[in-house]
Amino acid sequence: MWLLKLAVIALSLVFFTCALPAQIVTPSALSGDQIIERVSSCAVLILAGRADGQVSSIGSGLTIRSDGVILTAYHVVKGMREVQVRLKNGETYDRVDLIASDERRDVAALRIPAVSLHILPVGDSASVPPGSPVFLVSSGAGLPWTASSGILSALRMADDVPGAGSGYRLLQFTAPSAPGSSGGVLVDTQARALGMVVGSLSVGQNVNFAVPIDSIAGLAAASGGTPFDSGSRLQFPRESVTAVGGSRVRAPTVTPTTPPDLDLPRPDQRQIHTLTVHSKTIFIRRERLQDDLKKTALFQQLGVRFVDYGETADVLITVDRPFLTFDWTYTLAFQPSGLTLATGTIEAADEFDAGPKLAAQIIEQLAAIAMLPRGALTAPKAAASRDREAARSVSTDPEELLRTCQSIFVESHTIWMKGNLLQDALYVRPELREWGIKITDDRHAADLYIDITRPFLTYNWDYKMVSTRTGAVVGKGTVLAIDGPAAAQRLALDIVGKTRSARPLP
Repeated sequence: MWLLKLAVIALSLVFFTCALPAQIVTPSALSGDQIIERVSSCAVLILAGRADGQVSSIGSGLTIRSDGVILTAYHVVKGMREVQVRLKNGETYDRVDLIASDERRDVAALRIPAVSLHILPVGDSASVPPGSPVFLVSSGAGLPWTASSGILSALRMADDVPGAGSGYRLLQFTAPSAPGSSGGVLVDTQARALGMVVGSLSVGQNVNFAVPIDSIAGLAAASGGTPFDSGSRLQFPRESVTAVGGSRVRAPTVTPTTPPDLDLPRPDQRQIHTLTVHSKTIFIRRERLQDDLKKTALFQQLGVRFVDYGETADVLITVDRPFLTFDWTYTLAFQPSGLTLATGTIEAADEFDAGPKLAAQIIEQLAAIAMLPRGALTAPKAAASRDREAARSVSTDPEELLRTCQSIFVESHTIWMKGNLLQDALYVRPELREWGIKITDDRHAADLYIDITRPFLTYNWDYKMVSTRTGAVVGKGTVLAIDGPAAAQRLALDIVGKTRSARPLP
């Protein structure tokens, strides 16, 4: 009998012993400090320059393989000649290779000569429900290994995000990010890598996006590579440096926008009352620059307001970013007389960095312009008056204006399409070459300008063709399209058709 009891006890012990590990191995959420500690050891700081020894771009990255392969945002290193990678433990690598890139997703894979690097497990981004807590570790605001937290807002296609392109997935999250966060790693509560930060929307607050790691991890398997120049000359910027926790980091600087002893003329004496902004680059929207100008202390003192492009504004602010550079140029023109008031250039990594810098310079120059005597602004007015008289003698007949048109300017008033999309669609039309019509970036030099809008919550794309000399509307129409690229092609067809009705091909 006692042998039977011993056998029963032994079987019971075996049963409970086998059942216990199933409970123990169930993954549990880590504490915030545990997550940050694990992720920081796998996050890197990336400095990039343009062969002059100066840092032009600061970004983040994630070690995806222990033998030295790192994932980062492609725009951090695109066009750069010198690259340097720094690890959390202080190790710095000046020899860096570009082994693969995916421009659609804005992702690049780099290699450094290191082994036994810490890596994170890759999570299944598709299985994480919206509302789940997430953590971000990056070099936001130029402060290495900065951590923030938020929730996963949605898993959506890039087609739904203005300016993000199409054909791939994005993770939308709310963890705060700042310039320098590009390439940062987004993880869940078990420190599994979910995504790599690629950008944010300037509208709204904390509307940030990351590319799922499980969709780009394959880049790490690429072989070969193109070496960058040595990054040994690159030094982390030390302007406005503050000691924090024993390490030295760059503190954000505040640019004063209000001269301390500025004595502006009375409102009735000022020649500037309205402004309009035109962006010639997809890298910064006019609404973004307008918001940054409004945030300056001097904006309210100037007593100016913004108007749409189609209205008559006293000052036209034009901003551009030359291709493959980090230079941002601007021009201020006094429209009533056609006088160029000021030009300038600033250097910035992205629109979040460029907007405040542009606003600071532009607002100070506007303040100086506001104090100019009337004669300085209206000197070319006689010539402008002659131009207006000449314009009155020009026919206002729409068909005549279409027949004599030699140049076109395109302006988009919707965030869903940049003007250059329609410009490109028109440029390739053989009819325009037959007619000898050119596409120009100068609105005042064009015979006609085309204004594009998309009414809210519709798929309708409206356009108007307006004579720049008389203000007469020579043609208008509406097309139906699901996105900007499709709309540009249909708009181009409709515009050519309108023109052809008044202007047969040679």
